[in-house]
Amino acid sequence: MKVALMGLPGAGKSVVGRVLAAELGVPFVDLDDEVSREAGSEPGHLIDSLGLDAFRAVEHRILDRVSGEYDGLLALGGGSLDDPRNAALLRGWRLIWLRPSLTTLVRRLSGDDSRPLLRGNLGVRLDDIDLRRRPIFARTAEAVFAAEAEPAAVAREVARYLQEVEWVGPGVLWGRGSRHHLGRFAPGRAGAVVAAPILRQWGTEISRALPEVPLLPFDDHEGKKTLDSVRELYRWAADQAFDRTTTVYAVGGGVTVDVAGFLAATYLRGLPLVDVPTTLLAAVDASIGGKVGVDLPEGKNLVGAFHTPRITAVDPEFWASLPGSVLADAMAEIVKAALLEGDEALEALEEMAWPATPEDLEPVARRALAVKMAIVEADPREEAERTYLNLGHTVGHALEQATGYQLSHGQAVAIGLVAILRYGAPDGRQDGLVRRVEQLLVRFGLPIYSEVSPQRLLQPMGLDKKRSDGGKRLVLLERPGHPYLAAATDQDLLNLAEQVIAE
Repeated sequence: MKVALMGLPGAGKSVVGRVLAAELGVPFVDLDDEVSREAGSEPGHLIDSLGLDAFRAVEHRILDRVSGEYDGLLALGGGSLDDPRNAALLRGWRLIWLRPSLTTLVRRLSGDDSRPLLRGNLGVRLDDIDLRRRPIFARTAEAVFAAEAEPAAVAREVARYLQEVEWVGPGVLWGRGSRHHLGRFAPGRAGAVVAAPILRQWGTEISRALPEVPLLPFDDHEGKKTLDSVRELYRWAADQAFDRTTTVYAVGGGVTVDVAGFLAATYLRGLPLVDVPTTLLAAVDASIGGKVGVDLPEGKNLVGAFHTPRITAVDPEFWASLPGSVLADAMAEIVKAALLEGDEALEALEEMAWPATPEDLEPVARRALAVKMAIVEADPREEAERTYLNLGHTVGHALEQATGYQLSHGQAVAIGLVAILRYGAPDGRQDGLVRRVEQLLVRFGLPIYSEVSPQRLLQPMGLDKKRSDGGKRLVLLERPGHPYLAAATDQDLLNLAEQVIAE
């Protein structure tokens, strides 16, 4: 466990940290104490004698050592994150922001003259520091706690959160019941775009987790993934007087995540985004990687942006209410992830029970999510290997459009996976792999062929986003775990499209 407490002077980082560490049974280190021990003087004296810049250099050097060699709970100094290098040192740590009111801070710090940066009018100094540090804390914090109560109560609150919500990667959280903690992910004003079925079934819990946050119902289906829907969201944001610090929550399936994410990416040139995927498909696909956007009549996902959520919070308890067909829809993306990872991942899917419970699905879902996170981290802007995530999608997206979205995303990608595997090895050398994938998809209740005319697929396939320098490219698979890109001619696209028809 690597957890760091941050906040303004007087927030309670040291005292809450000691109680919290005991509650969790982990070691505790106070960065100010480490600075004092190593430098031989209290932080305030060091600032007075050396100057603030020299003190920050000492603090950075010590944090560099502590963050690298230490697992447990760390209390940062009030201004540790003023040095941007320190945020990089803390990558991989869970940053918890203790944020009592300024009134509480003035009460706690009144009469304390050991802090050079707070000398003078305490309220004015705190307000100035808060205004300067708030954007840094808001950008880096995983979760925010008011920290107004006694230290033991605050520690219990933070401990419960850490025990119920697991960190699985930068900005990605996982936990049964994590929906109860949604309010922790926005340090200020927020608005939530919520899929209408989720609002009907889970609205009471979501409202309780996001008190005083306006909730906008949204029809979560592909027909709403349009610029007209985005205009409606822009008007809503304007009516709610969103400013550039307002957090947008996207709560729902893939369409809600895409469209609300596009709102966050473009309104006022960018707002903080929190994704709360409520379907298995959205959890392993749309909510990871920061791609947001909408469709045009000419093709799928042609208008969009890269806008990484500050938090993606996956709560598998949402899946319990999903019909089997919706769960099955996600399995095409999970099979794709297994093909990208390797043979062992395919074997895990073959051994998984089906029909599956949310408990059965969690291991394979987390595995698929890890595959996508690793690829996205290596290539966030889809300039190279991130393109591999489109395996099966050239045909899949074209099928969605050609059928007027009568085929779901998962159904279309299932057909696309079989088609690209057949196309990539016409000599039959991958017949065994093709049969394994077909059997998996059929077991999950997904189609593997279509009666759509190959000619109808050519135009949307030609607009596929994997084009580069005017040329067309396809993602192919040498063997499980070894994807590669290949240039494609119009005849290659036709040959691929023909693979959707059953032999």
